[in-house]
Amino acid sequence: MDKIILTTFTDPMMGLSYECEPIMRKLETHFAGQIEFKYSMGLLVRNVYELADCNELAQSPILGLHRYNARLAKIYESEERISGMPINMEGFCLFDTEHTSSLPLNLAYKAAQLAAPERADMLLYYLRYATIVETRQTTRLEEILRVVRMTGIDEQRFLQHYRDSTAETALDSDLTRMHALGIHTLPAYLLEYGGKQMLIRQLIGYDSFVEAIRQLSDGCIQPQPAEQSADTIRRLLETHPLISPIELREAFDFRTTDDVRHFIQPLIDSGEVSIRDVKHGWFIVKTKKGE
Repeated sequence: MDKIILTTFTDPMMGLSYECEPIMRKLETHFAGQIEFKYSMGLLVRNVYELADCNELAQSPILGLHRYNARLAKIYESEERISGMPINMEGFCLFDTEHTSSLPLNLAYKAAQLAAPERADMLLYYLRYATIVETRQTTRLEEILRVVRMTGIDEQRFLQHYRDSTAETALDSDLTRMHALGIHTLPAYLLEYGGKQMLIRQLIGYDSFVEAIRQLSDGCIQPQPAEQSADTIRRLLETHPLISPIELREAFDFRTTDDVRHFIQPLIDSGEVSIRDVKHGWFIVKTKKGE
């Protein structure tokens, strides 16, 4: 049977895509074995000077970018209401006079795809977490490399692709495809099935995805509730070793995040997972062997 291929056009800095992770987890578990996820980079901020206030920049580039970061932080904070995924903007400073684009983040994902394709999506998630929850300046290469090490990607292989033309060529391919499809805002989604395509140019919820999949597959692809068991959660954690309880709530149809906490308590007690408290919420971390 053909699988649904869902390509998300995004940028690692995108709060909207971060807030949609619970939707992605629900699709992943409710269409298990029937859906394949792909990500295409869209380079959200090519040049921050084109977005900052020109009058503020005229006074001082440092002042102009400081105030742009402050406005961007307010946008991130407003997006927390979408799913409740925790957002922390204390000390947020993604751009400065030496880091003026989200290009490093986009190249990082493409370099990860080339160096370790099985870990690239994990790196994408960790970059969003570092940007939005930890408020690290992930436009800096040293911060990107910290995330690379966290995901277990070979740093030298990553740097080879990041610094030579291969990641840049792969990113150019993503951008060319995005423009050919007429995508001008992010995120956007391309659904493919059996030689057919459906392009969605706006943020949508789980039910809208289910209906789009039903239409595209002529009803052949249907969701099924995911089993609430320790083993199914363990399998999901193999792919997503850092995950929000909101994602698990959606993935396994729990009523509340308190229900999630109660259900995973045996995994906490056994040391298989640990809890990481963050501002406005908490995350579940799969414990590495030996820790």
